[in-house]
Amino acid sequence: MNIRPINSGLFYKTNYTAALTGQQTRAALPFANLHSQPQTDTVSFKRAPSQGSPFVHDPRELDLHCGCCGKLMLKNSAVQEFMDKKVYYPAYIALDKIKYEQNFRLHEQPVPMQKAYSFIKNEANRHKHLSMDELMQTERVTNYRRNNSKAQYKALAELRDRCRAVTHSIDYLVDEIGRLNPDFQKTEDTVFQEMKKFAKLYPADSISNIFTRPDIREQYLIKLQNKQNAKLKKITPLIQQLSPQYAKRANNALMQSYGIFNRESSDILHKRQRVIDLFDRALAPMPFETPTDRPVADLIMKRLESLPDSKNDANAFIVKYAPRGSNKFVEVLVKRLRNTKEHVKPQHRKGDNGESDKKNYIYLCGKCNHERMTQKYDEFIERHPQMPQNTQNQIDEICDYINRGILDDHDTWPNDIKEPLGDESEGLIVINTDKLDVEAAKKNRSTKLEKHIEEQKRKNQEADTLMTGPYRRHGKKYLNV
Repeated sequence: MNIRPINSGLFYKTNYTAALTGQQTRAALPFANLHSQPQTDTVSFKRAPSQGSPFVHDPRELDLHCGCCGKLMLKNSAVQEFMDKKVYYPAYIALDKIKYEQNFRLHEQPVPMQKAYSFIKNEANRHKHLSMDELMQTERVTNYRRNNSKAQYKALAELRDRCRAVTHSIDYLVDEIGRLNPDFQKTEDTVFQEMKKFAKLYPADSISNIFTRPDIREQYLIKLQNKQNAKLKKITPLIQQLSPQYAKRANNALMQSYGIFNRESSDILHKRQRVIDLFDRALAPMPFETPTDRPVADLIMKRLESLPDSKNDANAFIVKYAPRGSNKFVEVLVKRLRNTKEHVKPQHRKGDNGESDKKNYIYLCGKCNHERMTQKYDEFIERHPQMPQNTQNQIDEICDYINRGILDDHDTWPNDIKEPLGDESEGLIVINTDKLDVEAAKKNRSTKLEKHIEEQKRKNQEADTLMTGPYRRHGKKYLNV
């Protein structure tokens, strides 16, 4: 007899649901034949939400340390839940708040906006636990957006943006972020400490209002400009080593850079990148360059990459994100901690794209993932020499989750990822998977599945009992009597 292995998706689906219902066939199950899939697929228990799942199928929902910086990451769903439940107000409250916080007078709005507001307010009152983002994903709101005029569609989008801007006080947000017990990197921790400082001084005010006050914002601007100027001064001796033609072009770029950093409005964005682009054009290969010009030009460009920006400098972070609103400020800060899929071979590298497949994933925090972009790992490791060891640590963590029967559908992943990591890092990342024990994993998953089925059967039997005999008419009303 050919018996499918325990980690077969179809095996789980058939036997799990049959055991729960006492049926031997799948035909009688209300969800069994929905979204049919190949036998090699892992079943998503989202198709049977009432029954749940005893397994994790996505490593982003595990407590893992970043494969680059080694910081403890937040589960992807925990970050989203934090934004929806702690940062954004429930929609029914936010829709009232915009009237006096944003001077939103409904009677002065065009008819499409009035209709959209009336509809979404009724829906918000029906779902008082949902934020505006969550409410927009409900079936009734989705159908309303699809079936009504373009003007009403735009009105709902405007209402969503307005509700997203309604914010809690800095004291509240600092307290809630602290409850996450964040393992911040240096820049983010510095920002958080600044938030704590001002939460004591202005507890009832918003993050945006505090950090955009002219006297406070000026402090961070001056600190940022001083760092920018210091970086530019360090490349002046290098410019003097260039041949006269290149030195003239580089000096022109240097003077323009000082002007961008010190004389342009603080509201103008992307200054750092514009400075880098100026030097990139000035130092582009030219027929008149000497053999010594290119190494010096490359060194100048490398020094410019260390200019402060919002990813590596707290002052730049505050200057950039405070004007965008308190909620956006918190969102960026917290999302840098979340567990994200990192394409080992980048998905968007020109001429050398990697696949969106688990065989091409490791897991980095949002900040490291964004910083890596499309660089080869051997270049990235120059700035993050701890990455090879931290990647191995993460592999060990995931192997442990597999062995304990917690993570499913990833039994081959540790070995699958070895070659891509080695190729992308030019051999700098060498992975050992000796801790992986697939047989123990199958045994533990089988035990976990059996316990889960028994627990669900017990709950189903209890629910059936409540609907019979003396409790039949009143359901669970007398359960605790």
